[in-house]
Amino acid sequence: IMANNTIHIKTKLENLFAQDFSNPTFPQLAEIYLEENDLSRARTVCQIGLQACPNNIDAQYILAKIELLDNNIVKAEKILKTSYDNNTFSEKIIKLLIEVRDELNRSKNETKKIIHNLLTHIPDDNYGNKWMHYHSETDASTKIKESKSSYSQITFKIDSNLVSVTFYHILKSQKYYIQALSVLDSLYEFKKIKATVYKTEKKELKSLLN
Repeated sequence: IMANNTIHIKTKLENLFAQDFSNPTFPQLAEIYLEENDLSRARTVCQIGLQACPNNIDAQYILAKIELLDNNIVKAEKILKTSYDNNTFSEKIIKLLIEVRDELNRSKNETKKIIHNLLTHIPDDNYGNKWMHYHSETDASTKIKESKSSYSQITFKIDSNLVSVTFYHILKSQKYYIQALSVLDSLYEFKKIKATVYKTEKKELKSLLN
């Protein structure tokens, strides 16, 4: 019944999109294609829809995820940065942009400005505050150690569509070891990573967690 319902919704969204590319439901259609791992259709829907609605944040976010899944991290960064510069505040755009910037070793001072924007809108945001604390300059080695330990325990919902080697490395580099371990297991389950690499990475993550 659920499968039939999903097919019905998908067909309905496809018809709406065919009739009007600017229909606000087009990101939902792209998301369905993404869940089906049909990156080509998902990308096409986003690109066409964004031509009609260039400031649709949901579509921009999905398109960035598609590029991450294709290991096009620089393209993902460009999409996220353009969205960040041109749109009103979007928590999900900001957080993914920060992760991508850190993975690409972008300027921490520039990233800090983005974090400030996040904290201006959500002052008690755990993610933003932990980032600031971890990256703040300090001479106290004990504080650095505590910061790293605390930072590694940040938890947030991992989108199942972002289970890719690129996203795994983003999580690992950001010290999200628990989440990285979950993604690593998923990569192995779906045969997206070699067994030898999986064992090596898992051993390293367990060591870092301990």
